[in-house]
Amino acid sequence: MALTTSSNATDTYDLITLGETMWRLSTPDFVRLEMTDTLDVTVGGAESNLAIALARMGKRVAWWSRLPDNPLGRHVAQTLRTFGVDISGIYWQPDARLGTYFIEFGSAPRPTQVVYDRANSAASQMHPDDFDWSIFERTRRLHLTGITPALSPSCLQTVRRAIDEANRAGVSVSFDLNYRAKLWTWDECRPVVDELASRCQMVMGATRDAQNLVADTIEGEPLVRHLHERWQGATVIMTKGDEGPVAFDGHEFYHVPAFTGVQVVDRIGAGDAFDAGLLCALLDGTTLPEAMRYGNAVAALKMTMFGDIALVRRDEVEALLAEESTDIKR
Repeated sequence: MALTTSSNATDTYDLITLGETMWRLSTPDFVRLEMTDTLDVTVGGAESNLAIALARMGKRVAWWSRLPDNPLGRHVAQTLRTFGVDISGIYWQPDARLGTYFIEFGSAPRPTQVVYDRANSAASQMHPDDFDWSIFERTRRLHLTGITPALSPSCLQTVRRAIDEANRAGVSVSFDLNYRAKLWTWDECRPVVDELASRCQMVMGATRDAQNLVADTIEGEPLVRHLHERWQGATVIMTKGDEGPVAFDGHEFYHVPAFTGVQVVDRIGAGDAFDAGLLCALLDGTTLPEAMRYGNAVAALKMTMFGDIALVRRDEVEALLAEESTDIKR
């Protein structure tokens, strides 16, 4: 019988997130996958990346998923627990498998390649009945991504239920587009994302994903205004690499320049780091543009370290922010 555990009734969460976390197996020193005899093992998943970063910055965070009840699943759980994430809501599934993905790092002109091995993973079998939704009565925010609904029909049902329960409890919901071409096509993605995003209070993502979603090359202020209207008044934040994020909350446009001079070690997970910084600052009660600056700082620090996860501390983020101009372009 599968095992699931509820959190203590007195717990209060700043944020709950749910999704798949995998083993990340990467080649060292730009070696090709077909030639390597060594792989570096870390864990990675958009939602758990965000959960760990937030927990390290002092927030009370829970991560929900299905994991196989075996050493690989326990390794993922222990990693999150080590960094302070509450894992008591995990649904443990016997005789299941952990999804994995392989990375072959490249340098221009050879791109970095990602190979997934995640079909029929435990996480892809998540079901709405796996989790104790009453915990949303003691939760401030829910964060979801476009990866989870692409995994399976039952995962899509779980995401829909999460939004339903959060809205019923008055919990603010954020949603990152996080399109993965190896999971679904844009024709499959577009109606699902439109449905989900229209029921969230905040939507963020990469400009390239949003442009593919709307099948248009618009960007910047016209893009975020269009998405705000398309998604029933959601606050929309779109990132564009070195140009920095642009946002529209229905009243004002905000553009916050990205940090310059970042020596990039590993870009994977930078978007999750931005989301973590943004939401951390919003949970602190800052304004949206200040939260965008905080997200930029966490993302910049993340790109200086190997692995998916932004292993940053508040004092590092605040020191980086203190070195930059406080000017905000609108």
